[in-house]
Amino acid sequence: MVELRLGLINNIERKFIPTKMDFLKEYLQSLKYVEEYELIQTYKSNVKFRCYNDHNNFKYTRNIKMKGVTDVAEIDEKTFLGVLRENNNKCIRKIRKYYLDGDFEINVDYFSEPLSMIMVEVETDSASLESYKPPRGFIEVTGNGKYENIEIFHGSIISNNTILEGTDAVGKTTTIIELLKEGIICQDRCMDVISVNMLFDIPMEERVAKYQEYLKHIDKNVIIMVNNDKEELEKRINKREKLSEFDSLSFEYNKLYKDTYDYMENHNMLEDKMFLVNCTGLTVDEQVNAVKKIICKK
Repeated sequence: MVELRLGLINNIERKFIPTKMDFLKEYLQSLKYVEEYELIQTYKSNVKFRCYNDHNNFKYTRNIKMKGVTDVAEIDEKTFLGVLRENNNKCIRKIRKYYLDGDFEINVDYFSEPLSMIMVEVETDSASLESYKPPRGFIEVTGNGKYENIEIFHGSIISNNTILEGTDAVGKTTTIIELLKEGIICQDRCMDVISVNMLFDIPMEERVAKYQEYLKHIDKNVIIMVNNDKEELEKRINKREKLSEFDSLSFEYNKLYKDTYDYMENHNMLEDKMFLVNCTGLTVDEQVNAVKKIICKK
């Protein structure tokens, strides 16, 4: 059974949104797994009431957050359920998986209510949090109030149902960082279907058939970003410290993305879940707003 941490608890932490799922899986496989349990939490004013469910063994706490610490006290089931009823069963529900990364405690929260999302919280008692080096695909949201649990409870996250696709250097990461500031979470690429089949040696008919089947069975939208300015793409690529095998062909892949989208649009294969944003000549703000417009409209 999960052991409750009671009393005055340090609540200094760093928060990250993992936007590349393959990188998250790769990172977690390198860590020491400790435990996992379900957390259900609700609020009365600014006080958090929590239920810990470890294989149907339940414990309950009341958490009062102050400046640098949280006052945690154990409560009974009746008290927790009373607050939950007052909120008409409105709650945050998530599975917390707890890992160790050297001196750092890694909490990976898989939210199911009020929406599906993943957030990583990093804590430590024996090292400086500033020395934690997040893996690839982790974007920090520490200090952004929208990612406080009480704000998530009140609906601060606008959307988490979008995948951004496109060639290297088209601006996906920059766009995702800006959207995160507003509580809009996007996944960076679908590696297992979209990206893995966006290759020159895969026939168009085979590729689009896989894409359409994928779109039929997901509850997310796919936004393909393209930039037809070859000089601009190459300029961005050349700024990178390390180049991948795909970087030198970024403009050719950009065309492949555009041709694939056009083919699917012309053959009514988009399932109202795939969209195109042409970023050619756009500023960062214009690019972000073009993507945001599609997300918010959906």
